[in-house]
Amino acid sequence: MDDPNRAARRIRSLLPVLVVVCALAQLGAVLGVTGFVADTVTDAPPRAHSGASGGPGQAAGDGGEQHANARRIAIGALLERRAGAFLTRDREALANTLDPQNPAFRQAQAGVFDNMAEVPFAGWEYEIVTPDAFELPATRKSALGAPVFTAQVDLLYRITGHDAAPVRVPQYLTFVLRSGAWYLTADSDGAAVGMRTPAQVWDLGPVTVVQGAHSTVLGIGTRTALHDFADIADKAVPQVGAVWGDSWPGRAVVVVPGTEAQMARLLGAEPSKYTKIAAVTTGERGAAADAAAADRVIVNPDAFHELGDLERRVVMAHELTHVASRAFTRAWTPTWLSEGFADYIGYLDSAQTMRTAAPELRRDVKAGKVPAQLPTDASFETTQEDLPQAYEMGWLACKLIAERWGQAELVELYRTVGAERPPGVGAPDSASALASAMVSVLGAAPDAFTKTWLDYLRTQAG
Repeated sequence: MDDPNRAARRIRSLLPVLVVVCALAQLGAVLGVTGFVADTVTDAPPRAHSGASGGPGQAAGDGGEQHANARRIAIGALLERRAGAFLTRDREALANTLDPQNPAFRQAQAGVFDNMAEVPFAGWEYEIVTPDAFELPATRKSALGAPVFTAQVDLLYRITGHDAAPVRVPQYLTFVLRSGAWYLTADSDGAAVGMRTPAQVWDLGPVTVVQGAHSTVLGIGTRTALHDFADIADKAVPQVGAVWGDSWPGRAVVVVPGTEAQMARLLGAEPSKYTKIAAVTTGERGAAADAAAADRVIVNPDAFHELGDLERRVVMAHELTHVASRAFTRAWTPTWLSEGFADYIGYLDSAQTMRTAAPELRRDVKAGKVPAQLPTDASFETTQEDLPQAYEMGWLACKLIAERWGQAELVELYRTVGAERPPGVGAPDSASALASAMVSVLGAAPDAFTKTWLDYLRTQAG
């Protein structure tokens, strides 16, 4: 028999505020664009100086600026060709952008190109964000034996049917000038100074794509195994929509790496941090209400495979709640509300009680260790010893609101806390945003709600 409490221990999900700064709205309604061609590259404004990378444009004065501008234009044209090669699946065109004197890098890039053959890209483009982003060591410059140019270049890509605006991924690239032409020669030189190009799922191996009714699964593994994830997501999407409503696209991209270590690599973290985490939702807090581009549910296959069918559905519904509600999840949204709400939908209709879904908190309450207040954001750090209790407190707070005031009021509370502020109005702190929303939606001040919640905990604990 499935044990939902095991799911409770592994649902511990994060909604990181990724550095995905974009001039456009991060996501809009799903447009299903399939013919986008990356025919422009937006460069950064010219800098007053060149970072001594060893390339043209290091002379002072107007001549130096002209050289720098010419260099950026040439790199921009190179990146346009590279983007076009990925979109049109032109292997030879990609090879023509790579350093002819770096066979190992050329082979690695060809491998990545082949790995993403099934991925349905709606868009792929680049922006030069920071020219001369890092300095190459003298030994590295000497080994290249030619003028070089380093830059932070953001990759912007979209998955067909999901991303109305692009996912933005910073890359730290090294270009080399050979026989009058610029080529890409490395994407790892910046790592020595902390500028590491984040891994994508196609960097891990050949990506298999499975299309579900409400999902696209990008994974490392067999098609049969990945179909299971699509089926779970397809069942969870209507469960989330029944509570949250239709103000989200009702689709999700699920990324399934092959191992826990690969999951950690995608998240840029140590594997030990996610040992007991079954899945993580990544995205940018507070984009447009109808947005859905940067959201990804990343599964930890090792932890996920330990769960039973019910537990897997709970976890997926939890994660997809983050996808649905992300537009109303702000920096000031209390973590107990965002995680408790996701747990509430995850456990909905599963007949879970405090005994089965919040055993640690129940044990504490029965032992007289009753919390004095709702958990702080710091309580949800993965290193906290009482992390399970923090999630359980959030879940029971949301469960209480749904039972006492109504499910619609719980949703309204979440939306009101995360509502966009009028122009000129600064971001509120978490306490003031919650207090205002509680009074307007529930008719109860935070202190009164906390007292009601504590009474509820004691009653539920039996």
